[in-house]
Amino acid sequence: MGCLFGYCGERSDGLLDRMAELLKHRCSEGWERASLEVRESRVVELGRGIPPWSEGDRLIVDSARKLAWGHSGVLFSKGPLGGGISVPSFRSTKEREAGNGAGGLRELLEALARDPEKGLQGLEGCFTGALCAGDDFYLARDPSGVKAIYWTKNGKRLLFASEVKALFADPPTPRRMRPGALAEYLTFSFVPGEGTMFEDVRELQPGTLLKYRRADISLRRHFVFENLEENGGGPVDPRAHAARVRHVLERSVEECCAGAPGPPAVFLSGGIDSSAVLAVAARRFSSAPLKTFSVHFGSRYANENSFVSMMAERYATDHTWLEIRPRGFLKEMRRIVWYLDDPIGDPITVPNFLMARAAARSSSLVLNGEGGDPCFGGPKNIPMLLTRLYGPLPGQSPESWLEKEYLRSYRKCYGDLDRILAPDLLKETGAPDALADIVAPFFRTERPRSFVNKLMTTNIRLKGANLILVKVDKMSSANGILALPPLFTKAMVEASMACPPTLKLRGNVEKGVLKDAVEDIVPPAIVQRPKCGMMVPVRFWFQGEMRRYAKRVLSKKNLDRAGFFNTSYVRRLLDYDKSEVHGFRHGLKLWMLVTFFLWHEQMIEGLQP
Repeated sequence: MGCLFGYCGERSDGLLDRMAELLKHRCSEGWERASLEVRESRVVELGRGIPPWSEGDRLIVDSARKLAWGHSGVLFSKGPLGGGISVPSFRSTKEREAGNGAGGLRELLEALARDPEKGLQGLEGCFTGALCAGDDFYLARDPSGVKAIYWTKNGKRLLFASEVKALFADPPTPRRMRPGALAEYLTFSFVPGEGTMFEDVRELQPGTLLKYRRADISLRRHFVFENLEENGGGPVDPRAHAARVRHVLERSVEECCAGAPGPPAVFLSGGIDSSAVLAVAARRFSSAPLKTFSVHFGSRYANENSFVSMMAERYATDHTWLEIRPRGFLKEMRRIVWYLDDPIGDPITVPNFLMARAAARSSSLVLNGEGGDPCFGGPKNIPMLLTRLYGPLPGQSPESWLEKEYLRSYRKCYGDLDRILAPDLLKETGAPDALADIVAPFFRTERPRSFVNKLMTTNIRLKGANLILVKVDKMSSANGILALPPLFTKAMVEASMACPPTLKLRGNVEKGVLKDAVEDIVPPAIVQRPKCGMMVPVRFWFQGEMRRYAKRVLSKKNLDRAGFFNTSYVRRLLDYDKSEVHGFRHGLKLWMLVTFFLWHEQMIEGLQP
């Protein structure tokens, strides 16, 4: 829902309109623009898709002070205006901890004009922001990365937008695929870090401030949560940490809902994360049943339906079940990939899209349980702890072995890149060493000291900010609904990092402190069950309903034309029920390949979705 886009530099007539056209799926309520002459031949033009409850919340231009400000998303506020509409507020960390809501629009603008960098760093919420203050131009992304923004510099101007595709509205911006990005995508199922699939197009990372001054760009990360790790050595009170997590979750739900025109909807999966969010939200909005939504894939496949029903019945929600089958979404597959923008090969994107579309019919805001895994110890922690404990296997090179085991833990295509990619392209990507270099800084840094917290940091900053939050935001924004994660706010990341690792990962019990925090409001069967995860049955779909579709997209003609892949290996992969291929998870690999080809046709070859 909503978007932010524009440029800083030499004026380009019609550029803002062309960018808005490419983002029209995010502008269902229309869009607004603002322009500021900074100095001769230099201008800042801002555009923003208008969210449904945006009265009193507009792009701001103060020509006298050469100040322009615009944002997309939610800035937390305690002071609603008439009609229940919230004005964005500037609140310092000290004020937030004290529970005070500061001023409003005037205070925000004063803070930004007085000290732009400090003002931007003090903002709370789920947002991207653009600020021109005199000769300086800034881009900011919220601390957790709930909202995404991309940027590029083409010599004449700095361009930015909520989606990559809008950057190509400026003809000088080259549309070249970055070779190394394909190996990254096949390894992670997304492109990690600031890189994208395109050369010279970057994703601003969470809690990071970009400063553009007279053609020079600097980046500074201002939310460094790794430094909040407790030193240890003192007594540990599990109840105090659980109480803090509970308090932060309740406050996060309240702040995510501040300013919304009514109660939120909730995505419900049956796991501890979404159940915790529903329980807190239902107690907060007790006057009427909340609307909840969940998916399953038919009676043939494993499901979480009994646990979903347990929560829906306990809190008497108005629940909607969505059964997802390929025949229900294949005609929209190209359009869904278009909305994804930078390719994401996780099959859960389709359920995200379909749930958002269903929820948008009844609400403009939906809460989800994203964040529980990266913030409180997800399913990769135990295998990685064992890997580190036992060390390299006999014959395994000690060089970057831990980083490479982490890459294998994604269980995507890392182990067979040499089989799936064309030899020349594989050599050009620098894999596997270049891939290990992406995660090496997370493992080799001094802070945090705990290996569990190093894993948590890696998952928050890579998987969380470049996959989990981005896919949910893009799939929900395409349907005109705002999706927010109370378990992935700045305050929740801070609370988790301050929590001793032994409380997050308690033996083989994952997310222990979160479970303790909500054990009185979530049924014991859900609190005590191990992590299961939503397994989209793509393996079976590609043997049945999606088989013909995949063979058409991954035809020999298409494979040969692209020249990226080992054609014979992909053809064998398509017949995985009849032939031997390396490794497992054949359905997931096919999904990633299909998604990439649909993306490539649209974003590189220029075919219409």
